[in-house]
Amino acid sequence: MLTKSFSQAPPAFTVLAMLVFLYVLLNGEASIKEDLPAFLPVEQGFVHVELKGGDLVSGVYQIYDGLPLSAVIKLTTVSQAEFLSDDSDWSQPLHGGESFQIVKKDRKIEIIQRGWMPASHRVAMSIPLHPDRMNINDWTFLPGIGAALADRIENDRQKNGDFGSLDALIRVKGIGKKRISNWSEFFGDA
Repeated sequence: MLTKSFSQAPPAFTVLAMLVFLYVLLNGEASIKEDLPAFLPVEQGFVHVELKGGDLVSGVYQIYDGLPLSAVIKLTTVSQAEFLSDDSDWSQPLHGGESFQIVKKDRKIEIIQRGWMPASHRVAMSIPLHPDRMNINDWTFLPGIGAALADRIENDRQKNGDFGSLDALIRVKGIGKKRISNWSEFFGDA
């Protein structure tokens, strides 16, 4: 009779051991996640830019800070016989998180679209965000921002001009100091 009841229910010690194990496992994971920074340390003096289109090998490139787009194009073209169009953007230094859509017309490489990588990509590559370089989709990436608040942020920027810094978001209805403090880890010095 003792054998039947023992095989139907696990011993109390086993249940207690499982509960302690789960408690330690869950508490240990939570403390590790809470201590992780939003940005992992990266080597100074480099920026990440995204190139798409043309005869380029499309992708995200880590380059030396201060290099112009023309130098990056020359490093990434499949054929060195390509010519850059007469566009002033070629000599401008690149900024971390920029994205370029490039096309080739009559053997000349031209910029079609110059913009920013999505916020989720910039954060994944430890590129601090800037409130003036974000669109509605970028805002919804941040914790606590839904479509309605992202729309209010964009409408405010259209009506009142660029924010200049993260702290200037205080002017948007629904954003207070606590929210700005929660987002500051994603914005670096902005």
